[in-house]
Amino acid sequence: MIRDNTPELVRKANAAMQQAADDVLVRARQHNTPIVLWRDGKVVEVDPFSEEFDPPSKEPPAAGTE
Repeated sequence: MIRDNTPELVRKANAAMQQAADDVLVRARQHNTPIVLWRDGKVVEVDPFSEEFDPPSKEPPAAGTE
């Protein structure tokens, strides 16, 4: 059994930040506006429909593609 020693306040803060990020993505997709990120020391605009914002696949990778 894996024990989670993360303090309750940290778990709540992480959940709040995740919810905020999800809300930003939904709003950007509704209005077709870019997501603005800080990446490699620069401000970049990313298409909200980009694959990087898709949820991870729950299927295991196909054999030989690892």
